[in-house]
Order: sequence, then structure tokens, then C-alpha cells
Amino acid sequence: MRVGILGWDREEPESHSLVTVGLDRRHEVTLFTLDDIRCRTGPAGPVTYIDQVPAGDFDVVLSRAEIRADRVQADYERYALLCAVPGLRVMDPLDVYFAVENKTLTLQRLATAGLPIVPTITCRDVAEVRAAVTEWGTVVVKPSFSYGGTDVERVSDADAEQHVVERLLKTYQLVICQPYVPHPDGDFRITVVGDRAVLNFQRVPAPHDWRANTMQGASVREAEPPAELVELAVRATRTVGISVSGLDFVPGPDGWRILEINNTPGWYLSKPDDQRRTVEAIYELVESDHARR
Repeated sequence: MRVGILGWDREEPESHSLVTVGLDRRHEVTLFTLDDIRCRTGPAGPVTYIDQVPAGDFDVVLSRAEIRADRVQADYERYALLCAVPGLRVMDPLDVYFAVENKTLTLQRLATAGLPIVPTITCRDVAEVRAAVTEWGTVVVKPSFSYGGTDVERVSDADAEQHVVERLLKTYQLVICQPYVPHPDGDFRITVVGDRAVLNFQRVPAPHDWRANTMQGASVREAEPPAELVELAVRATRTVGISVSGLDFVPGPDGWRILEINNTPGWYLSKPDDQRRTVEAIYELVESDHARR
């Protein structure tokens, strides 16, 4: 197969591991980014290119695209152009990939399917954040489109911390609020490929932070999640229709709840054997899908 890896960027370890394993499996593999997608007019009309190569020359594209907050419209257009190429399989297509980018929409879909989520509301102003604090006590305020723990803040006094809330609202116009769920021992990250949970670990907050996010200094340790979490992770992945997902679970007084789903889960902090096994599982899914088509 001729495989395109739509990478987060050209340096991301996960994107490079997809290239390495793809070559080992005797595929022709090209790493590119959203900035490499362009449209040119040819004799038969507009043609979408990946750098200098017609996108139609590829059999499949595996996406780990970064949808940038300051370039959403351009990134959306490039992704749409790629998905509109006849005969090209993009995993995952535009509607699925962009829907999972939106935390609010994804959690709403999961809740509608009867899956346990962390309660979530959208807030347009300081008054609505204050009401969330009144209802839940300490809350987590964050944008619906974000990654890596960026602009994720904990607020327990909406008046004293009004400047924090105002800054987020000025930047994003709309934020989401969730009750803060203490998890000093970390949360569970379960990575699902197709209908299999292939990688499980706990993310433990750094001593100076409360966020269980590796980009904020959290550490990773091996841990086997309860069987119920694995089942929930697979069900949630099927519900949103994504091929590869990373689900974060936090404990609560009434059991585990889904905090969010990631469409570009990371595995670079795992052991080399676990990294390899994860990427091999992705290619097994891709090859099986290609054989069926």
C-alpha cells in the first residue's frame, strides 16, 4: 500500500513511529502535514496534492493532524480537500475527526449513548462560571478545543479568580466547566485501536501540579485498569466512530467516568515494546480495512 501519515508535525515521535513500522511492513510511506495539502487546477479540473504528489496516488492516509486554534478554517479546508479525493481512504474522515476535536460535542454523544461522563456545561460569561462553582464547589474551566492541558484552570472562587475566567473567555469566547475530581494517584489512559484496547497506563500528576497530563509534567506508570473501563473505552470509541482513540478516566464517588476522548493519543512515553505493539495494531487495522475494500 501507499500510505500517507498526516502528522501532528514533522517532529512528533508517534508520527515517526508510524513511518518506521509502515516501512518495516513493506508499505510505501510518506509523512506530511496539513500545510502540505494544496489544490491545483489541471486539465481535468482541480486536483488535490500532498506536497508534489496527487493525493489520489495514495491508498490510505492515517491522520494525526493538529487542528490549530488560530487556523481552524484553513485546516478544516485542507482536511476536507483530502477527504474528497475519490478512492482515498482517510482514517479518520472529516466529520469523525473534527467531531472528536470538540470535547463538548463528544461528551454529549457519549452521555446520550448512556456512557458515564464527567458532568459538563458550557459557559459564556463569568456569571455562568460562578453558578458552576456554586453548584459543584471547585471546577475545572477549559476550552472545548484544546490539547496538552493548555489553558486548563482550576477555579474554586469565581470572584477571587475572575481574572483567570475572563482571560479564558476573552481567548475562547466559550468555555466548558466540569466539577473538579481529585485524582492524586492519577487517571487511567486507555488507548483503543478498532475494537481492541492495546495500551493501558496511569498518568500521575507532577508534585507541583494537579493535572494528569504528560505535557504538564505528569509521569506514566504501567497499570492494569478494571475490566469495566476497558469495556467502556471500546464502547465509547465505537460510539464516536473513531479508529484510534485515547480515553481518560477519572474516579468518582459513584464509579469511573470518562473525562475526554483524544483522537491523537500518545504512546512515546511507554516502553519500546508497547509502542511497537500499538503501532503494529494500527497497521493491522489499516491493512484489514484495505483488504475489505
